[in-house]
Amino acid sequence: MGFNTTWAKIAGVVLLLVGILGFVMGDELFGFGVNMLHNIVHLVTGALFAWAGFSAGGANAKKTNQWLSVIYIVVAILGLLNVTFLVDLLYLNAADNWLHIALGVVTIGAGFWGE
Repeated sequence: MGFNTTWAKIAGVVLLLVGILGFVMGDELFGFGVNMLHNIVHLVTGALFAWAGFSAGGANAKKTNQWLSVIYIVVAILGLLNVTFLVDLLYLNAADNWLHIALGVVTIGAGFWGE
């Protein structure tokens, strides 16, 4: 099992848990802003990561990591630029932006340079 598969499993499980916890915790989850749409995005991306990591020996993990890494980096950049529609729609704050950058960078590493 390569890093792509392992990372997809880890990211998938964590994002699924975060999405569920977001519905329970309200508007803030350990300092990160969340709302219903933000929680749904975590559930959807978590499900995609988990599907890629756990299905067919992780055959889809590399491509999934590549695509989701780009999406998370774009969301982070738009959040840092304070693009109002996205920030308001997903209730993003500075902590979210930095976490999205970290998630995107690790996922880029897995998707583009991992085995």
